[in-house]
Amino acid sequence: MTKCIPKIYKRNAENIMLFSWVNAQRQIIPTITNEQAIWNFFRYTGVDWDMESAMSTYSRLQREYFDCL
Repeated sequence: MTKCIPKIYKRNAENIMLFSWVNAQRQIIPTITNEQAIWNFFRYTGVDWDMESAMSTYSRLQREYFDCL
């Protein structure tokens, strides 16, 4: 797990917030899709991203996270 920490520090705050938000939403509401969770993130934080960009960012961070486990 300690090898993940340097990778996490290389990400900006918005990427980390997006990843954390979507994972929290998925834990609270297991039936929610990634796209719905990302729309909720946009709505509550006011971050203006393209959906495709946010989806790819989330997928990349999720892959990196699971590779470290």
